[in-house]
Amino acid sequence: MIKKIVNHKYIILVLITAFGLLFSAAGCGNEYPEISLKAPDNMDTVTAPTPQYHPQSPITFSPEAPYLRMAIAPVVTPVQTQENYYKLQTYFLEILEQPVELVMRSTHAEINQLIRQGLVDTAMVGSYSYVELKRAGQAELLAVPKRGGQVNHHSYIIVPEDSGIESLEDLRDEKFVFTDSLSFPGKLYVEYRLQEIGETANTFFSDHIYSYSHDNSIIAVAEKWVGAASVCSLVYDHLVEENPELEEKLKIIDASPPVGNPPVVVRKNLDSELRQKLEEFFLNMHESSRGRDALEEMRIDRFVPGSEADYGPVEQMTTDGEGDS
Repeated sequence: MIKKIVNHKYIILVLITAFGLLFSAAGCGNEYPEISLKAPDNMDTVTAPTPQYHPQSPITFSPEAPYLRMAIAPVVTPVQTQENYYKLQTYFLEILEQPVELVMRSTHAEINQLIRQGLVDTAMVGSYSYVELKRAGQAELLAVPKRGGQVNHHSYIIVPEDSGIESLEDLRDEKFVFTDSLSFPGKLYVEYRLQEIGETANTFFSDHIYSYSHDNSIIAVAEKWVGAASVCSLVYDHLVEENPELEEKLKIIDASPPVGNPPVVVRKNLDSELRQKLEEFFLNMHESSRGRDALEEMRIDRFVPGSEADYGPVEQMTTDGEGDS
């Protein structure tokens, strides 16, 4: 039983239209819920301006109180993300004493756009997203989460255990699932590897689509709905730990060099005093019991100062070229 996913009733029905396959509940069996491997309905907001929004002020604060807005990039399914960051939001209220709005979006591009437009003050972004924002001079590194004692993560290319596939080269003409166009583990690493052998996703795979969450991709491969996927090692390792039976269904055939964990960033023109408060907030969370509770909910040991060098591999891959999508 996939415990971490079965507990959420809001996961949408499986419909892999890009592959021309339709899965019914009977076809999937009783082990997994049905999931979505199609683009979110609001994908037009990736390129169109994100609308202004006016959240209601919490009753514990005066209407004049300034908002702190923090965006959360998609890593797992949106329902899990909302739950995993609830205690962080309440801890913000306790320590910073100002209203805090957590902003969720479906794609990394939308999160980046919120930062570019100044609609959020800080964000947890993907490593690839951070490199893009830094390159454009739109965000600064604030802190990096340490998970399982590590400040780095990898891209895993995974296949069904009994597929007979042993390397990337064996994936020719397979159906492949990326997670997001701005995801280092979910797309960039694979595109870079394909470029090394003179291929692109369009020329190498029989078809490829996006799942918009790493856990969706992992389950799709475990159930053999697709031939392979590229996923974040942080999500993969946690899901396998929670559901050991997955280890018998999946095989990692390639892993990227280590890259800095998805960091916390602040928009470039953020007030220096608020930036300092946010930095102290994240770096000191582990020193209080309430802070440790919030960290545990997010499966984070603690936040540490970030190192630009940890994102060097992403810089190199994007400089050398990403390949076609």
